Amino acid sequence: LGDRTWLAHGIHFDDDEIARLGAAGTAVSHCATSNMRLASGIARAVELEAAGVPVGLGVDGSASNDGSNMMMEVRQALYLQRLRYGAAAVTPERALDWATQGSARALGRSDIGVLRPGAQADLAMFTLDELRFSGSHDPLAALLLCGAERADRVMVGGTWRVLDGRIVGLDVPQLIAHHSEAARALLARHG
Repeated sequence: LGDRTWLAHGIHFDDDEIARLGAAGTAVSHCATSNMRLASGIARAVELEAAGVPVGLGVDGSASNDGSNMMMEVRQALYLQRLRYGAAAVTPERALDWATQGSARALGRSDIGVLRPGAQADLAMFTLDELRFSGSHDPLAALLLCGAERADRVMVGGTWRVLDGRIVGLDVPQLIAHHSEAARALLARHG
């Protein structure tokens, strides 16, 4: 254990283990959707954080989270942790912090997870002009509680990778066709 270690899921720690993780600076990547899909448990994220454990979010992998949508993961973590600790303890801001600054702390990175000069220019922008967002007074709460399914724009390291909801330079229909054919071939071979 140490500050260069992070553990996925973190759902079965007892109080002593949480204290040891905090003392060591070991991080936990909370994978709420995967844990719900597998019915494997609920991370004690608030208690981990209180003990000094950096808590980040992860989408796990397609074996246990078919969507791999980080904003959906933030939403699921918000709801799952509210189930354990209540709405007052787990706000949209706290859940977003787990996804951004918490994940950066888990990786030992000070150049990501924040918007400031000198940091990586990683941005995700969402439009709020859909009916489901109307009447909202808090944009972050609207994104998480109403469900942000697709980013309108995404910048990674200062380069636009998604514009108007489309991945730049990627032929999505061709990729879907290739993926579908690979899945059919795999299923035919291994039934």
